[in-house]
Amino acid sequence: MDGSSGPLTSTRPTSAKPILAKQRGIYRERAAPEALGRHVECLWNHRIPEGPPSPMAVVPDGCVDILWSTHGLAVAGPDRVAAFPVIAPGTDIIGLRFRPGVAASFLRTSLSQIAGEFVPLEVFWGRAARELETRMQDAPDATRRADMLADAVLQRLPAASPPPDDIEATLAHLRLGQHSSDNPVRSLAVATGTSERTLRRRCHEHFGYGAKTLDRILRLQRFLGACRSEPSATLGLLALDAGYADQAHLSREARELTSLSPAEIRRQLGGSRKAA
Repeated sequence: MDGSSGPLTSTRPTSAKPILAKQRGIYRERAAPEALGRHVECLWNHRIPEGPPSPMAVVPDGCVDILWSTHGLAVAGPDRVAAFPVIAPGTDIIGLRFRPGVAASFLRTSLSQIAGEFVPLEVFWGRAARELETRMQDAPDATRRADMLADAVLQRLPAASPPPDDIEATLAHLRLGQHSSDNPVRSLAVATGTSERTLRRRCHEHFGYGAKTLDRILRLQRFLGACRSEPSATLGLLALDAGYADQAHLSREARELTSLSPAEIRRQLGGSRKAA
């Protein structure tokens, strides 16, 4: 599918170090309505500051988001590596983040078709998306817009199917991080009672890519979480705690997935400069 135009287009990083998206401007999250708790990770609002634009990195997290800005509604497909969106200064973005493995049912499409893409919501929801877009444009504030977005997803809940058992089992297994990262597909197939071929197909449908890519992304997310919760720990210890073989493994994957070094990521997240 073709990505959308407007402020939500992506580019490659420049020579300047990008800023992690949640560290730029004002970014806030809040819980989704209880009825959507199993399906939606959060609602969020991000205001990009005024002034000269600077490169920003949206780190892959295994999720799919529906985004609203004054340019309309779009779906941000699952990313294999960081996205570097070009967003005008002063832009307000409202978002709803689906939990990993969930969005395919609400969008009625294989997520492999939209991996790394921004696609207008109208492509999936047609007239309903256009009507929602108009209502959100006329809403008085960000809180009301987020509520309207959650209501629209809630209306589609009866027709949505939960992820297959093997997809939920795959996600749970990978989140534990207690497996061989060289080729998790075989052990996952055994653990979930699914053939390797079927598991690969379902992972591409429900995650947008294979289990090995998801494994790398979840491991990176564990590292980000550890940087926030253990800011004074050494990078070597953070690497082992997140599931990397060693600090060199962390460094290689962090650069491949984000374009940033582990030290720079920790610095942006408020980690200690004295830790080595």
